[in-house]
Amino acid sequence: MESAILITGSSGYLGSALCVDLSRDHNVIGLYRRYPSKKLREAAPGVQWRKGDIVDRSCVDLAFERGAANGFRIDYVIHLAAYTDFGEKWHDEYYDSNILGTDNIIKIASEAGVRRILISGSVVAMPPLPDGNLLTEKSPACGTTAYPLSKAMGEKLLKENSNRVPIIVLRIGGVFTDWCELPPLYSVMKLWSKPFIGRIMPGRGNSGFPYIHRKDLVGIVRKIVEKDACLDRFETLFASHEGCTYQKELFPIIRKESNKRFCMKPLNVPPVLAKPVLHAKHVLNALIRKETYERAWMIDFVDRPFRVDTTYTREKLGWNPTPGLHILERLPVLMKNFTSHYRQWDIRNIRRNEQKYEYNPD
Repeated sequence: MESAILITGSSGYLGSALCVDLSRDHNVIGLYRRYPSKKLREAAPGVQWRKGDIVDRSCVDLAFERGAANGFRIDYVIHLAAYTDFGEKWHDEYYDSNILGTDNIIKIASEAGVRRILISGSVVAMPPLPDGNLLTEKSPACGTTAYPLSKAMGEKLLKENSNRVPIIVLRIGGVFTDWCELPPLYSVMKLWSKPFIGRIMPGRGNSGFPYIHRKDLVGIVRKIVEKDACLDRFETLFASHEGCTYQKELFPIIRKESNKRFCMKPLNVPPVLAKPVLHAKHVLNALIRKETYERAWMIDFVDRPFRVDTTYTREKLGWNPTPGLHILERLPVLMKNFTSHYRQWDIRNIRRNEQKYEYNPD
């Protein structure tokens, strides 16, 4: 059934893909801060684009009003707009965008009679558990660094207000495309594709994270819209594969696809030695105004994998990841783009890292 959907962060990495897909059979309003590219507007001709900042309540109000003026009431809000930064320190924009902006969305959506808000959460909003334990949809969100902390605060705000409007928090894993476009994966692909220095691996290779192809993320959002009537008033769901993928699993594929003559045995570096190197790299890159993903604080999470149990989500939605789109199965395709179209590959990833993403289809 056709619905009216407001997507915040609509010109971004996730929002653009959802605008293109959902606008094929739904009325979509895309709320953006950064103007959608020509390629995105051509790929999603049915989207009504609206410039606005979620921190400014009047901008969000106007998006709802224009929807009504075009003959439809907004049924769903997919809230993707958020501030992210690779540093560990808190910035005012974390509160403005991730807390105040979310509060504006809740208030306006509840007043407008929206059926449900879907907000993007993150697997990293939960602390990794000791060996043998899995994170579930019921695991509490918390955070010691700025981004996870803001996400945890946002989840708390949403749960407290779920009596006003039904809400889903979608805790998302590492979203990649066939061109990578995922900062931590981009980082290791560049490092491990080098001859000697490419053998370096902090820790024992047990750092890990659950991944999801962007195509599957779009699919799971579609399922949520379809299954809305079967979902509880407040739900926390996962968007990722089961378990996690370890660095020691990624390493040999990246090395082999880079050069079959490369040594496949990693040089495991103690985290205590890697930390000052990352700090120095960040300082040097800052001097030349180059964005750096790797930060010294990340070393604290070496060999502490984020493992998830997605059973509840899969059963609740009747959803399973698409065969062949697991990161380990898809990585040779990513590496082919890396080796055969390096300049294009690098530009796309740099734009993603610098939050200047320009839409390209999967």
